[in-house]
Amino acid sequence: MKYSQYKNHNESTGFLFWQVATLWQRKIKHALQPLNLTHTQYVILAVIEELKEHSENVTQQMISDFSTIDVMTTSSTLRLLEKKKLINRNPNTTDTRAYSIINTQIGINYLIEATSKIEEIDKDFFSEDTKEFQNQLETLIKINKPT
Repeated sequence: MKYSQYKNHNESTGFLFWQVATLWQRKIKHALQPLNLTHTQYVILAVIEELKEHSENVTQQMISDFSTIDVMTTSSTLRLLEKKKLINRNPNTTDTRAYSIINTQIGINYLIEATSKIEEIDKDFFSEDTKEFQNQLETLIKINKPT
């Protein structure tokens, strides 16, 4: 492209990453459609379970921080998940300004089914030998994640 420092698009790491992410997300979207879940909804259900293993009270802010989903998107997605009866928001025992968020049994059932599908997609899409790639992604997250 004449406005770029690169001779062609294959030299742009960002563009290549964007293409790969788009192809992967397309597969995830297709797999989650029968469950009437978006990828963001799935991630939030999964993050709730992950955080619940380490904290009695999972809050919206904790979900947003852990997932790197912005606070407004987290908030609107939680409202939708609550309408779908996939989560409950209960008064937080340690912070009266926040709610403690938990997955309902229906939400857990959806999460189990979706996780199976997504893990199969990841295995097929990224191949078996991914440890080095995962390490590189973790490094990118650490150096770029806002504090």
